[in-house]
Amino acid sequence: MAWIYKILFRLRQLLWAFAFGAITLVGIGAIQTDVLAVDLGPGATAPVRPFALNQVQLGHGLLQEKRDRVKSFLRLYDERKFLVLFNNQAGRANPKGVTPPGGWEDGGLLSGHWTGHFMTALSQAYADQSEQVFKTKLDWMIAELAACQNMITARFNGSGGSGAASWIPTFPGYLGALPEDTVLRLGPPRWAVYGSDPNTNTWAPWYTQHKIIRGLLDAYYNTNSSQALSVATKMADWAYLALTIGDKNHPKYTGNLTRDDLNYMWDLYIGGEYGGANEVFPEIYQITGDRRHLETAKAFDNRESLFGGAVNNQDILVVTKDKIPGRRRPARLHANQHVPQFIGYLRVYEHGGDQEYFTAAKNFYDWVVPHRRFATGGVGGSYPGTDTNGELFQNRDNIANAMAGTGAETCTTYNTLKLARNLFLHDHNATYMDSYERGLFNQITGSRADTASTSDPQLTYFQPLTPGAPRDFGNTGTCCGGTGMESHTKYQETVYLRSADGSTLWINLYIPSTLSWAEKGIVVKQETTFPRGDTAKFTITGQGPLDIKLRVPAWVRKGFKVAINGQAQSSIVAQPGTYLTLSRTWETGDVIEVNMPFSIRIERAIDRPDTQVIMWGPVLLQIVGKTSSTNDGFFGLSLYRYLKRDGDYSRVAIKRTGTSAADDPTFQTADIGLTVRPYYIGDSQAVSSYFRRIEPTVVFGTINTGVPNGKRNKGLPSYDVPVSGIPSPGTDGPTFLDLIWDQAPFATHKAFVEVVTSTADTFVAAGVYSAKERDTIIAKASQAEQELASD
Repeated sequence: MAWIYKILFRLRQLLWAFAFGAITLVGIGAIQTDVLAVDLGPGATAPVRPFALNQVQLGHGLLQEKRDRVKSFLRLYDERKFLVLFNNQAGRANPKGVTPPGGWEDGGLLSGHWTGHFMTALSQAYADQSEQVFKTKLDWMIAELAACQNMITARFNGSGGSGAASWIPTFPGYLGALPEDTVLRLGPPRWAVYGSDPNTNTWAPWYTQHKIIRGLLDAYYNTNSSQALSVATKMADWAYLALTIGDKNHPKYTGNLTRDDLNYMWDLYIGGEYGGANEVFPEIYQITGDRRHLETAKAFDNRESLFGGAVNNQDILVVTKDKIPGRRRPARLHANQHVPQFIGYLRVYEHGGDQEYFTAAKNFYDWVVPHRRFATGGVGGSYPGTDTNGELFQNRDNIANAMAGTGAETCTTYNTLKLARNLFLHDHNATYMDSYERGLFNQITGSRADTASTSDPQLTYFQPLTPGAPRDFGNTGTCCGGTGMESHTKYQETVYLRSADGSTLWINLYIPSTLSWAEKGIVVKQETTFPRGDTAKFTITGQGPLDIKLRVPAWVRKGFKVAINGQAQSSIVAQPGTYLTLSRTWETGDVIEVNMPFSIRIERAIDRPDTQVIMWGPVLLQIVGKTSSTNDGFFGLSLYRYLKRDGDYSRVAIKRTGTSAADDPTFQTADIGLTVRPYYIGDSQAVSSYFRRIEPTVVFGTINTGVPNGKRNKGLPSYDVPVSGIPSPGTDGPTFLDLIWDQAPFATHKAFVEVVTSTADTFVAAGVYSAKERDTIIAKASQAEQELASD
């Protein structure tokens, strides 16, 4: 079966080449609807599907700048370093003076994972602009890995080599920077646990296998490397045997692995971390037709303590110690250990799995977003009364009390975005893309330093949320250093998507780019300075009917205007958080123009509304500078007294100081005079994502009522797992002024006073205000017409 898929894949490549050639020679013809193509990889069978990376090219802008810095690192890094440990296991000689990468790639129990990340990054860098240097490096690595795999397999049923290569493989096809035993010992009869002893412990061995296979598959998809596919397929054949027959040469072997054995393996903290290993085997099944690979993917089902809870929508990411499900899992689950599992479940679903795989992934995602997501798009943290491991999930709805310490792990955001994207391919809800955009333009872009240094990847591991903390960059050999190389070389992957039948183009992100949809004979060029600017222009080359779906971001507050060929589409209603459909027979030269004015808005932590962030469109604005010990270490800001009736913070409260559309926007707060700037700026200054809102009395402009700005704690979430010393639900609910200004803008001053009156009445009914305080507030609000005038 494999040869059939290879031929179809080649036909697809030839079709692209032919179509692009036709474009060059004779111009764009009619858009076709009956296109021969075989989709491979993530989303290959979904109703909405990705484009190949080489069909979308980035234009100049923020993401291209970040990408090029990482590409410079990839270009200069010595790829021979990656083969040192693999050669050792194969019994092959190494070049003199070449050493392993270091970090976690030093011969320790996670060695080999970075090789996979680097191959993925190289293939993506090549797909971007076809620069030969990246393919040359990649082809060399694949050939060398293939040689290592062949030499290890040659020892099967024979004798071992010498030194590090003295072991004999249990099954053919193994490839790794460590002995095969470091993987097999995770299961019975030894049940190795996470640790550093190379002879008895293990450290996420299937995670490493996943990364290597993923890198090889990406090389196949992005560079058409048949050798990469061959190596990956042999590794998959080995994996099937390892997860069914198991450690058969061990003297205490008792038989094939059971479902119970597998459940026990995957519940082990870190040792049982397998990344998204279950995502690669369904893809190999699609290519080869060998159903064993789909069974291998299902072997990774975490059935004892998490899968069933996800299917039944029982949020058990954090539990109390007396309610731990399963025999082995901890009370708090490791975030990046488990997010990728659900990416894999979606891949199983796409290639013949049951509906429960999709249901589990969707429910799991809903537990994370918004219930555990910081405003940056990050996930993780710790809270009083638990351990300080910031890589673990926080308890449900705990945002304000989970941000101290290390912050959010960049890897987890990388995987959460992958999950959101894959869910969208099946469930076309714009909220997935709103979340994707937030994580992309904050935590992902902010993970790369704005330096030209190539001494290391200059990427983050944790991105701290502690007020006044800087970001640290580097991360050679770490998980986040690896996923970071991938993130910054695939920015174009989600800008555009297409329906499976070719009738619809989804425009999800506003990023300067050019889509060459050769199968349809259409090119779409997007010109924008987003997120530095808030307009986008799309120029169409091609003709024929096509539905174009434009995403209307949920953050839009001042309208979303669309014009086609200069004509405003006034009849179109753009609802934030949805897609707007343009159905039309397009002609070459048609132009779509989008205007989506950015505005300053404030977002509050769901569990403590006085803990807030400043947002500019999708971008979180960080406060620059070190904080003091007041306000629990947060900057304290008073902003309501600067608002006018339109509720526009950017009028006075937080004013822009830089006006050039080409520059990163900078702002200054009227209160205290703090500098505020986009999260994506990558330097080592002390910054704060969150601040504390300090609004002691009810004010209308400069008119101070003297009445305390009371709080209504109604509706605050109750933590599912208690936080030490913190009442739940909390006592820092939304204030009177919060509830007033949530309803801005106000068309007239009369409308404003009516809202003040009705809100004051509810505060009296709740026992927060007396009738006298209510009357004072209403009287002062009535006097504030000139104070609050928006004109």
